[in-house]
Amino acid sequence: MQAIIAAFTPIWIIGALGWLSARFGLASGHLQRALTEFAFTVAMPAVLFTTLSRTPLGQIQPRPLLAFAISTFAVGLPALALLRGKLPDRVIGAMSSAYVNSGNLGIPVGLYVLHDATFVVSVMVFQILVVSPLIFIGLGAERSSLLAPLRTPIVVASVLGLGMSALGLHLPDAVSSPLEILGGAAVPLALFSLGMSLNGSAVSWRETGPVVALKLLLQPLVAFLAGRFLLHLDGPALFAAVLFAGLPTAQNTYVYAAEYGRPTGLPRDAILLSTFGSMVTLSLIAFLGVG
Repeated sequence: MQAIIAAFTPIWIIGALGWLSARFGLASGHLQRALTEFAFTVAMPAVLFTTLSRTPLGQIQPRPLLAFAISTFAVGLPALALLRGKLPDRVIGAMSSAYVNSGNLGIPVGLYVLHDATFVVSVMVFQILVVSPLIFIGLGAERSSLLAPLRTPIVVASVLGLGMSALGLHLPDAVSSPLEILGGAAVPLALFSLGMSLNGSAVSWRETGPVVALKLLLQPLVAFLAGRFLLHLDGPALFAAVLFAGLPTAQNTYVYAAEYGRPTGLPRDAILLSTFGSMVTLSLIAFLGVG
């Protein structure tokens, strides 16, 4: 439990600072939008490019990743079909129910709980290169563009980063260091902006409750069933798949909704509630050991 709390503490603190700045008028809505846009178009692409360019593709673990992938689509696709509204709004709802916070939470959870952060590489590659392009296609549906992912800095930077990794290429330090500095701002900016958005807002339990239940209860359960009975996983491989399926909704969900001009209430509340709730579910998964 202590390891889980240590992983979540930075999220709470940065989000609380964002809320306080908005609550006491230290930052305006214009700043919130600017932070979100900068995170989406500059900081996130920078961190994804630098991270993936240094990621050995041999670290990808196909069988536990397949269990995780099955859980993602088994939860996300029904949510997409059942939620109401226009397609981009349903995409955000599906993302809220199945897109996990693999970066700033996955790494510490992997280190503290699994004592190994290699599985996070598999999850990040899957979400960035498989799930994210599908999300951007759905978000760009009203713009009648199936080429939306190709014009999205996050996807372009990710593909370039993985391409460099596959070719064994490395940027000189004079180029990679500024990109790393920019990338270091991605998570704090997203969390600070998210915290600002919580000021003066009330959680819509009727809409958010089912989404969070899918995220925290159904997704890890599906990962367990698929891993155990379909892929015959056990031990650390099964544990990793279930643990990562139980991670809370990624803050990227809020950033994507804001950047594409969609309502941000659902992703904002899903991130908040799933982040608090996952402390309990992740601790239970870690206690049981699953495999």
